[in-house]
Amino acid sequence: MDNPYKRKKEPERVRQRILDVAIQLTADKGLSGVSLQAVADLSGVTKGGLLHHFQNKPALIRAVVSTVLQRLDQAFDEYMARDPEPYGRFTRAFIHFTLQRDVQEIGSLWTAISMVMLTDQAFNAQWIEWLNGRLVLHAETDSGIELQLLRCAADGLWLTMFTGVDDPDETQRLELEMMRRTYRNAP
Repeated sequence: MDNPYKRKKEPERVRQRILDVAIQLTADKGLSGVSLQAVADLSGVTKGGLLHHFQNKPALIRAVVSTVLQRLDQAFDEYMARDPEPYGRFTRAFIHFTLQRDVQEIGSLWTAISMVMLTDQAFNAQWIEWLNGRLVLHAETDSGIELQLLRCAADGLWLTMFTGVDDPDETQRLELEMMRRTYRNAP
């Protein structure tokens, strides 16, 4: 690994690497597993270098949450752009990403944001603001009570996955059924 004292200065790249490491640590260990020293070590920077970008742990976690939400925005937009049916489009994306098992991409982002929401009310406000903004944006297509219930069911199913008590085959069956019910006039 490069000597953090002598490497070429690339502040944006370093900042992004710090954020990526902090996101992964948050997903893997929760907020209590994220220390500035651990993030610095895994990022290949000194703790002082990390503090140059983020003045303290709350500032780092705020940036983690903001970054995760920006990436989720992009992923949701891309997913919804491929969905030809407007009714329930946001809810289908929500179910898809909530139940994503892919730990390298959106799955780890969802886990990271969930860990923050579950363990720190102060940062939960960012998530609530994001979700409420999305619900307002998609009110015309996703405001029905049945779609709200499906989003809540996806959250509950995610919790069984997160705690390891789900049966993957049953989870997949339930996900498919929830997706089916997002369409207008589904029996």
